[in-house]
Amino acid sequence: MSAGREVRRIISRRLSPVVGELESVVHRYGYVRTLSGTVTVLGITGVLGQVLGVAWLRTVFATGAAALFVLAGLIAFAGTQTLRARIAVNEALLHTYADALRTHSPLAIREWRQEVVIETNGDAHITRRLTLEAAGDELPRYLSVNMVYYGSAELTERLRRQVSCTARHAGPDSAEATRATATSAWRLSSNGKPKLEVYVHLGDVVDPGDVVIVEWKWPKFSADLMNGLAPETFDVLFDKKVGKFEHRVIFREAGKEGVLQIRNQGAANLVRQPHGRDLVVEFSAVEPEMRKRFGFVADFSSG
Repeated sequence: MSAGREVRRIISRRLSPVVGELESVVHRYGYVRTLSGTVTVLGITGVLGQVLGVAWLRTVFATGAAALFVLAGLIAFAGTQTLRARIAVNEALLHTYADALRTHSPLAIREWRQEVVIETNGDAHITRRLTLEAAGDELPRYLSVNMVYYGSAELTERLRRQVSCTARHAGPDSAEATRATATSAWRLSSNGKPKLEVYVHLGDVVDPGDVVIVEWKWPKFSADLMNGLAPETFDVLFDKKVGKFEHRVIFREAGKEGVLQIRNQGAANLVRQPHGRDLVVEFSAVEPEMRKRFGFVADFSSG
């Protein structure tokens, strides 16, 4: 363990009880009331020190003001961390119960289209468009989708917060999609890789041909690949019935012959072709076998 990390651990251990007590006071009396009361006390101390000319009162005022500023920041930070942790726990609990209470007639997907755009710096923009079959049994319906991260860099809390995901829902005859209610949780995939699981809540009725569009914006998703540090796998594994599947990956500035090596890993109809300065790799399947992983491996080379 590094010295810096050890120091941070010791400071955190010493300050946590103090911040916890302060949080309890703030929770009991309110943030504004506690802050205004403290400022009032400090203000009276400062005025008395100035009027009476007592140096130690002025020193107390200055020290207290500085301490108040630091403590207010600590309380705000601790409150934010507590709120984030509470949200994460609640979402994980919600998703656990949702999986356990999955209905006997899960949503069937008529068509699954996915496009992944990998920028030269490794940033990824992923769009998944799902056309659904009917499900009108008046039960609350949701669709779970996920994106798996294969990079070697540790996904810290800060890096996870940089990942954004949005979901939209369109009717079978609608050209436009509106935002859908979605929740998410970080988990591990079957091969031990971190994944962001997204639950799109669709309501009680799903009409035939309804469309759900999920988009991820993931900084440095394929940084190891685009920097030439390691190959990367682009694969899929289905746990629900899918009629037709198409997967398209666009590698920016990789259209030069021999720059990006592609190795098939059980994918049907695998095609690679340059598109201007980019390289496009596609594969597809009709009624793909469930719980069978397939795709391709990409390896960037400067040669």
